[in-house]
Amino acid sequence: MNHRPVCVKCEVDLRPENNEVTVAELFQNNSKIYRLWSADKWRCPICGVEVVIGFGQQAWAEHYQVDSIEANLEEIQMKGQEVVYSKEVLK
Repeated sequence: MNHRPVCVKCEVDLRPENNEVTVAELFQNNSKIYRLWSADKWRCPICGVEVVIGFGQQAWAEHYQVDSIEANLEEIQMKGQEVVYSKEVLK
């Protein structure tokens, strides 16, 4: 990334909030987890809008690794680390 993300509303650079966010990408019907990703959460210092960007090159767990996904999510949540769910909006 060559430049920090910018808040359109406030016209300021976003700031890194959390560099160890786990993103749980859900299947199309949002019923179960498809993949787990590592990413960064950024926040606007004025209005507080948050975005998740800076995803790793590949997911670190896939849907066919059901036991691994469940065990990893449980461990992450027990440590108090943040999990963001990425739901698909179907129109």
